[in-house]
Amino acid sequence: MAIKRAQPKGTKKGKPSAKQVETIVSIPPDVVLAPQVEAPRHPTGRDQSLAKTRIHELSWAEFDRSVQALARTIRQGYEPQAVVGVAHGGVFVGGALSSALGAEFFPVRISRRSRDKAVSKPKLSGDMPQELKGKRVLIVDDVASSGDTLELATALALKAGAREVKTTTLVRRAEGFSPDFVALTTEALVVFPWDYEEVVEDGRFDVDPDKAGA
Repeated sequence: MAIKRAQPKGTKKGKPSAKQVETIVSIPPDVVLAPQVEAPRHPTGRDQSLAKTRIHELSWAEFDRSVQALARTIRQGYEPQAVVGVAHGGVFVGGALSSALGAEFFPVRISRRSRDKAVSKPKLSGDMPQELKGKRVLIVDDVASSGDTLELATALALKAGAREVKTTTLVRRAEGFSPDFVALTTEALVVFPWDYEEVVEDGRFDVDPDKAGA
C-alpha cells in the first residue's frame, strides 16, 4: 500500500510558494536561479572562500599619514633639492613628498614599450629635466618590485647632471628591490586611492599611448 506524505500546513501540492523558498535558502524573491544551479550553502550570502591574494586598500587619510611619516624618515638622512615622480603612481606620491620636504617637483614618465618584444627593460619616454643638474635628487614611485624603473630613472638623473640620487617608494615587496627609503613593506596587493578615480594627466605628458610608449 502506498504511503502518502503529509504536506506542511498552508502548502499546496506541487511547486512551493516563493515565501517558503525564501525561508529555506534565504534567496530574495526577485532572484531567479537557473536550472541545475545549486542554492547558496551560506545563508548570509557572503563569499566564504579564502582569497588567494591579500588586499590592502589605502585611503587618502592613510596615504597622507604614510607620506608624512616617510618624509620624516627621509629628512633624517637626506635633504633632496628636487623630487622626481615616476608616472603615474609616483606622481601622486612624489607631489605629496615634494610639498612635505619643501623641494621642487618634476614628473616623468618611464614605461615599457609593450609592442617591442625585444625590449626587456623599461625605457624613458621624454627627457629628465635639465633642472636636476647639480642637485640632490629623490626618485619616487608608488611600488618597488623588480627595481628596473627606479634604477633606470636613477641612471638618467645622474646622466642629466644630478649631484646625488636616492630612491623611495610608498610600498616595496619583501623579496624585491630595496629603495633607500620606504613607507610600507608588504606582499599584499595595495589598492591606492587614485586607482578608483579618473587620473588627470600632467600637462607635460602626451596621453597618446603610442607616443607615451605604453
